Amino acid sequence: MITVIDLPDRVERLAAEVAGMLSGGTIVLEDVEVHFYSASFRGGLPDVAVRDVMSRAPEFVTPDTPLVEVVRRLLKRDYTVLPVVDAEHRVVGIVGDQDLLSRGVISESLYIHRVAAEVPGDTLDRLKSNVGVVRDAMATPAITVHESTRLPEAARLMHDRHLKRLPVVDDADRLVGVLGRLDILSSIATGYARRTAPRSARLPQEHRTVGEIMERDVPTVGQTAPLADVVERLLDSTVHEVVVVDDQARPVGIITSANVLVRADPSERPGLLGLLRSRWNAEAKRQVRRTYGQRAADVMASPVVTVRDSDPVIAALTLSATKHLKRPPVVDGQGRLVGVVGRPALLAASLDVTTSDADA
Repeated sequence: MITVIDLPDRVERLAAEVAGMLSGGTIVLEDVEVHFYSASFRGGLPDVAVRDVMSRAPEFVTPDTPLVEVVRRLLKRDYTVLPVVDAEHRVVGIVGDQDLLSRGVISESLYIHRVAAEVPGDTLDRLKSNVGVVRDAMATPAITVHESTRLPEAARLMHDRHLKRLPVVDDADRLVGVLGRLDILSSIATGYARRTAPRSARLPQEHRTVGEIMERDVPTVGQTAPLADVVERLLDSTVHEVVVVDDQARPVGIITSANVLVRADPSERPGLLGLLRSRWNAEAKRQVRRTYGQRAADVMASPVVTVRDSDPVIAALTLSATKHLKRPPVVDGQGRLVGVVGRPALLAASLDVTTSDADA
């Protein structure tokens, strides 16, 4: 007797094909409840199809969707690109914040616009209503992946092309899902927790430590740093984030642009927003030093979830996936800040990509 367990539509297709090959016998189809499943790993990733990991029913736009509507939708999401589909639901392009910036629909990144949304009525009121439709700004052709592609191949494509999200298509190039970097990391964390292979068969993420893959150049401020210094560090940071440390260099808080606006005195928010939108110059610095009295400890988010530099990469990956942390701080044995580890580095380590490979 042969038993096959799979998705219902795939079992039905297989049963029809097998029935045509038999001269006799019985094929029985029945519903089953799976209590445990452990995927095999190939390298550092579960050897499953993209369809088993992707997010289904993804949001999309059409070539005729107004660009202002694209902004309105993305302001409510934590991603910055949307797939574009035609009347047959085939993927024909991608539109994202870089396209909107080049078109002049927005004057800053969507991140800054999301921060601005904390100031009521500010963001969408600033947008021009007659700025065209998606077909005027979308990137084409879109990079896509077939739903049957194995996850390790799709992950390598995302790493090589520096993509955070990848549209997933069927045989007719119709959109059926989206594969995000967090989807991949979550599948690794879940698969690792359920892994039944011998401990001697270690994954790449178990061989390397967080200290080997972390970023060491981390923007920091002290707890008593004036708000002006905090804003300056935020403007210098490409990730819009600084770590607050105590006198022993131990992380005690995180500050983002959103933290600054939400936690600042209401009377100071318009001026701070203006600084986030404009170039930081000497005159602006002098003015904000005279005006704003708050310090880093007043606006930071705490406590801070950290990972040890001596921990295996799989520990940081699991933390990032389960807690939805994009860049957890890394500390040494004394709790001192020594770096941060981001999702791109975690994915690269899962693919067993070395630093030289990643830079190539």
